Amino acid sequence: MITDDDINQQLDIQAQQTFRADGSDPVTDLEPIFLKSELPWRFERNTKINHLVVSNNVFILHLNDKTLQRRCLDDIPKDTKPASSFQDVQIPDTINKVFLDPTGRLVIVSTRDKRDIYILVSAAYTLKLNKKSIRLGNSSSFVLASVSWCNRFLQTQNDVVALLAGQDGSIYELSIRDGEVIFSIEVYPVFKTIMEGNQDTLTGIYCDVKSAYEDNTNVFVVITTQKALYYFEHQIDPSRKSDYFSSFFAFFRDASLPDLKYREFPSGNAQSEIQLFVKRKSPQSQLLNRQFAWITGAGLFYTEIDPINVQKSFLERSRIIDYHIDKSLQQRDEEKPPKSVALTEFHCLMMFPNENQIRAVCTVNENIVMIDGSMASGTPVCYARDQIRDQLWACTDAHVLRYTIKDERRDVWRVFMHKNDFQKAFETCVILDDPIETTRRQRSINSRHADHLFNEKKYSLSSSIYATSDTSFEDVTLKFFALRDKEPLREYLQSVLQFQKPSTDSTQITILTLWLTDLFLNELDELRETVSSTTINQMRLPTKTKSSLQSTDETFDEQNRKEKFDDIRRKFQYFLRKTEIQPCLREHRSAMYDLLSSHGDLDDLIFFAEHVQDYERVILLYLEREDYEKALKTLEPLNDYHLFYKYSPTLIEKLPEQLINVWKKKYKEGFDTKELLPAMIAYSRAFPIGKAVLDFLKFCLARGCIDKSIHNYLLSEYIKFEPDQIMKYLSDQKEDLSSITYDPRYALRLCIDHDLNEECVFLYQLLGMYEEAVETALQVNIKLAKDCASTAPINDERKKKLWLKIASSVITQGHDLNEVMEILKSRDTDLLKIEDVLPLFPDFETIDQFKKPIIESLEHYNLRLTDLRTEMKEASTSIDDIRVDLAKYRTRCIATIDSNETCSLCEQVLMLQPVFYIFACGHYFHGDCLFTYVRRLMNRKDGENVNEANRSQVANTEQKVDKNSTKRIETINRLQTIIASGIAPPSRDMDSVQQELDDIVASQCILCGETAVDCLDQPLKAIQ
Repeated sequence: MITDDDINQQLDIQAQQTFRADGSDPVTDLEPIFLKSELPWRFERNTKINHLVVSNNVFILHLNDKTLQRRCLDDIPKDTKPASSFQDVQIPDTINKVFLDPTGRLVIVSTRDKRDIYILVSAAYTLKLNKKSIRLGNSSSFVLASVSWCNRFLQTQNDVVALLAGQDGSIYELSIRDGEVIFSIEVYPVFKTIMEGNQDTLTGIYCDVKSAYEDNTNVFVVITTQKALYYFEHQIDPSRKSDYFSSFFAFFRDASLPDLKYREFPSGNAQSEIQLFVKRKSPQSQLLNRQFAWITGAGLFYTEIDPINVQKSFLERSRIIDYHIDKSLQQRDEEKPPKSVALTEFHCLMMFPNENQIRAVCTVNENIVMIDGSMASGTPVCYARDQIRDQLWACTDAHVLRYTIKDERRDVWRVFMHKNDFQKAFETCVILDDPIETTRRQRSINSRHADHLFNEKKYSLSSSIYATSDTSFEDVTLKFFALRDKEPLREYLQSVLQFQKPSTDSTQITILTLWLTDLFLNELDELRETVSSTTINQMRLPTKTKSSLQSTDETFDEQNRKEKFDDIRRKFQYFLRKTEIQPCLREHRSAMYDLLSSHGDLDDLIFFAEHVQDYERVILLYLEREDYEKALKTLEPLNDYHLFYKYSPTLIEKLPEQLINVWKKKYKEGFDTKELLPAMIAYSRAFPIGKAVLDFLKFCLARGCIDKSIHNYLLSEYIKFEPDQIMKYLSDQKEDLSSITYDPRYALRLCIDHDLNEECVFLYQLLGMYEEAVETALQVNIKLAKDCASTAPINDERKKKLWLKIASSVITQGHDLNEVMEILKSRDTDLLKIEDVLPLFPDFETIDQFKKPIIESLEHYNLRLTDLRTEMKEASTSIDDIRVDLAKYRTRCIATIDSNETCSLCEQVLMLQPVFYIFACGHYFHGDCLFTYVRRLMNRKDGENVNEANRSQVANTEQKVDKNSTKRIETINRLQTIIASGIAPPSRDMDSVQQELDDIVASQCILCGETAVDCLDQPLKAIQ
């Protein structure tokens, strides 16, 4: 027996295995993985359970010796039906073994004494026995050892296909329909002979597909005996209706024992049993995850069936798991191998009835994780696994037990990790409802995995795994930094960078980005120096020496270094394209520029500038390298016209034709052509005889360019290369100064500098400078001058001057009198007469040719004088008539005033006196007030004249003034007296008297007339 200390030790192991490091409830952590519970099924008194098979929730219980009972969890609630209500089936002989097909509908039973085989049909609430037994073979020695159901992969509609193996080695294929055998055949008679020759006994058979049920062509068969395990694989024809395996085993018909694939085991007294664990690897996968266990005398044969290589799984990769039998018990032969075993995904449960004990062994590390000695409900009998419902059952001789598996993987991942099976550790560490714990486990696995790879000097592989481990960043970087090769450090930093979040880890991203950049550049510098030094050394050697000294290995090393250099540069450029660092590169662009510049890596500097779309810097770098074609290639697709304007002056000196072609492509709305003038000027300086700019200017002209600076430069180019096109260009423009697209004064200056007289005449006319136009036209020909003069829109006087210039030029240059006469006779020269031209001739010029024009001119003047006299006489007559009319209307005045108007001097009502004066200015005066005021003004004015006379003539002047004043005053008084008396002198009438008086005192207003203006500088008291 195992001692209490051993049990306590195993319980400690179990507690360690179930411990979890996430700080959860320790009570929950110490709960066992396998929890058993009894089904509340009642059995009749004195009933003993000898065996149990379960499939698809159908239970077939072997009770006592000959009784079979069917129970199903799907039929009714499992606690309500009494034991007597279940149907029992009595078998004619003592039952030896019971087999249930995966669907739970067919039962095969073998008997012990008569060695008969019976078939039972399982249906809802019923179990029906076919009382006719099955006899296989001619010998009554056939004892059924094992059954392998084949309907998992043979998709037959109503038939059940099974392989039945007898202890003597005979193997039969049966097709069963509705409980009746419709076909049976021995498929491998040769194997029975092998068993007899080897004195061995067959214990089990297992048949299945190699990879997936959907691929039901490739099949393997495993046969176990007391001494060995045999493996067969071949193809079957699943389209057949029966006899699938005759052709399968026919392939091995002639094979003797040495020809077969098998593995021997030490024989023992173990009860041989095959157990399976089957499920799909994942819901989406067709591949099967299958485990195979077989009880042998040496231990538990265990293997995981690899769907890719099934044969190796059984013959090479299998293991023997120890039963963990106490050595003292083994010596006393008191401990026996397990009676039954059951497989779970990662454990094997072994049942030891003699000790009333169950042991759970981890199939990964073969350690015991549980020892259950509390089988108080009875003696353990067997395990039964429901492969369809994935449920583990067990039975004692009195009860049926359910095993609940709780978090079987919780410690398996750690076992895989310690075994360095990191892939399976990752697969088994997942907790579906606890992602945080899953992540913690994965990081722990990665830490162990990375350390393992690092110790094996697989630095590159470990670098990426370290990034997702729980090993500190400092420890990992120190590890890699100590290495001579910095590539693992780079890969580690890149992996760490990949898991940073831009929203929260911007600082870390910046540090990692700059560090990685520096690492890349340092490594590139080292390789560049190595390659450069090697190249320089080769160039210094003579050709013969070079070929003799440079071995194939050196050439290979040089090529490798260059390839490595190119590879690292590609990696560096790929790194710069990574999405997660783009915000960092844009934000810290200047730092990257400084770093790249400090290493002098111009190629990568250009690449980085292109990557961050800093195209101006790219162009500058290309210009610095004098790589003008790439600079232009960079500039061409851009829509930043400012860069075109800025760098065209440099590029046009190197690539004029290509650049101008780019200009033409870019010419559209928004492209300011005048900004290219510096480049055009630079071109003219670099290529004095080049016409590329002229062609571009013509292109702009054809596209409707109206910029004056461009048209002016076009004129300058025309002057240099195509002066004959200038007149056509000028004439195509409108003659309105506000509409023309060039500067006419600039054009005139160009034409004057280059003696283009006709063009100058055109421009002079356009600017209204007709005198200059005629003078310049006279240098060309008389006809052009005549056209200028005749079309000039100016007054007659100026036009006459133009024609005089033309006539003068004709007379002074050629004395062509006929030309002069034609000028005088022309309709456009009506303003020019012979008398205007005669002074231009020399003094001794004969006038015979001018006699007629002179006579005609004199006659014209005579007629003109006669007309003038007549006009003067008519004008004189008209003047006399006007004077008479004025005299008649002088005294006639019509005015309308208000009766309340007052005198402007005394301010009394005007109508109080019979005589009053009205002035157009609006001043009204009584006659007496006006006469008195006029007398006062006369006296004051005479006094002023005396003061202004010379002192030597004071006396004479005073006498004259006194006489004048006295005379006028006397005249006024006299005229007033005559008017007052109403009697006129004999020689006069009253109207003339009144007119004389009015002329003296009322010729103008005394307050606003000239007299008042003359007195503005006198004080008012002087005239009051």
